[in-house]
Amino acid sequence: MTQSRQLQWYPGHMAKATRQINEKIKLVDTVIEILDARVPEASRNPNIANLLKKRKKTHIILLNKSDLADPTMTKKWIDKIQKENNNSIVLPFTAYDKQCRTQLLKLLKNSQSKRCLICGIPNVGKSAVINTLANKKKAVTGNKPGVTKGQQWIQVDAQTMLLDTPGILWPKFDSERVGNELAWIGSIKDTIFDTENLAGELIKFICERYPKRLQTRYGIDDISNKKPWEVFELICENKNLMLRGGLLDYKRAANMLLKDFKSGKFGRITIDSFGEQ
Repeated sequence: MTQSRQLQWYPGHMAKATRQINEKIKLVDTVIEILDARVPEASRNPNIANLLKKRKKTHIILLNKSDLADPTMTKKWIDKIQKENNNSIVLPFTAYDKQCRTQLLKLLKNSQSKRCLICGIPNVGKSAVINTLANKKKAVTGNKPGVTKGQQWIQVDAQTMLLDTPGILWPKFDSERVGNELAWIGSIKDTIFDTENLAGELIKFICERYPKRLQTRYGIDDISNKKPWEVFELICENKNLMLRGGLLDYKRAANMLLKDFKSGKFGRITIDSFGEQ
């Protein structure tokens, strides 16, 4: 990874938001940290854990978008995160799901949570979680990073208020894999990357872990012995993504594949597995 990418991943407004969250934590009794259930490891900002050190706050970790993740892997990740965070409460969550809403509101009531701070990286569904709890559209949502620009208090009921905060990343990722995964789920603008390379890495991942999903989605034959670039060609050919002169339109294929993945068109997939760095 280049230094320029790191700077683009951590713009000035994120540094400012981190400082603001550090100040706002003093005003709340509960911190609700939201992860993406598809990437529970890669979507966890280590700075948030650092901000919570030496502060006695109720800490709830939600694995949001669990309806897009492999349910078996979600359970395993919940167990793992719970063991590593003994004082935290870890739950699967799907925004706009009534049962999830009821469970979380009951938890907030039982823990006497009156002022809650909602935090997490971009595009993990913070605003959707708030809208679910408030039972109406009060926070702006969108399938792209950076939708929430400022901080706002939102009344849930007579007892509970939520503080919405912008998504924040950390200054430097430990591996390029993390950057790729966060771009796949829309937490980083994929325009920072070469779109075709990013889609190629996604094809490689799906071929290794969920090959039949790729075959079914694009109507292509067995890809067990195919290289990623060969699968790329099959997708272009089968979807008739062509340029003038009969050349394959890899860019359109890459954009299609990334969009399909973000919106869950490949079914329930968990990207992170145990032991990855």
